[in-house]
Amino acid sequence: MKDSSLYVRRITISAVFLSISLVLKTTFSFYIPMFGQNGMSVGVSGIFSIMPSLLFGPVYGAVVSGLSDFLGYLLKPVGTYIPLMTLVVAAGGFIRGALWAILRNKDSKKMRIAVAVCSTFLLLVGICNIAFLSTDGIDAGFYDHKQKGNIKDNMHLVSKMLIIRTIDTKDPSGNLATYITFVTAGVIGSAALGILLLAADFFMPKKFLHDARKGQIPRLLIAMVGSGLIVTTLNTVVLRETIFTAWKVLPFIAIWIPRVIEEVLGNTVKAYFVALLLGIFRKQIA
Repeated sequence: MKDSSLYVRRITISAVFLSISLVLKTTFSFYIPMFGQNGMSVGVSGIFSIMPSLLFGPVYGAVVSGLSDFLGYLLKPVGTYIPLMTLVVAAGGFIRGALWAILRNKDSKKMRIAVAVCSTFLLLVGICNIAFLSTDGIDAGFYDHKQKGNIKDNMHLVSKMLIIRTIDTKDPSGNLATYITFVTAGVIGSAALGILLLAADFFMPKKFLHDARKGQIPRLLIAMVGSGLIVTTLNTVVLRETIFTAWKVLPFIAIWIPRVIEEVLGNTVKAYFVALLLGIFRKQIA
């Protein structure tokens, strides 16, 4: 009887989070025409669809994430609906819940070190990209003073990747400027956010997170970014094979990297707010 009551409670709370997510998805989300073919989705609905996977485990995460994607499309259709994408999103919810179940009791110091190493790596990559692009003469005006297809063998990989990704688009100069921002400011911004989250987790008083355990944010960051990277990779494969068949002529990495940077940025921001919600939930409801 007690187990039955627990399941009902979990289903009810998950349904509440799903409802909040759907309301926010249809009223407070929009797209910016940058960072990929469909643009960058801006909204806070994902924060609430994430919660069941962290509170109740992988199965609840998979169900809520899948329903959020499917019902969200019915309420606010954007583009073509692909059932396989819903399965990928559901798999992401399952993976997130599984990673959190594994990481939530891990040593906080190790989690902080892992996030610090990743953030430092991203920072170095962003700085190197700035240097490489500058050396190769790649800037927003590249197509204005260079002939199309003028890719030199001695160019760095990032320069070649950006030219290949933008050369045959309708607005090569505009798209190139966007991708330059992506691989420079976007990467450095992801690193900076990771470092700031570490600082917040380390110095912020426990009462602000409503949780007696320190080190929660690094664990969340790893679980959310890890599952997000898997979902982004699978989504890119699905989109490449279905709707955006033109992507097949491009190297996979040229499509994948900008989407990965967006995913890292988005989940880094979400991790802090999810940590706050988890703390509030545990203190006020659980």
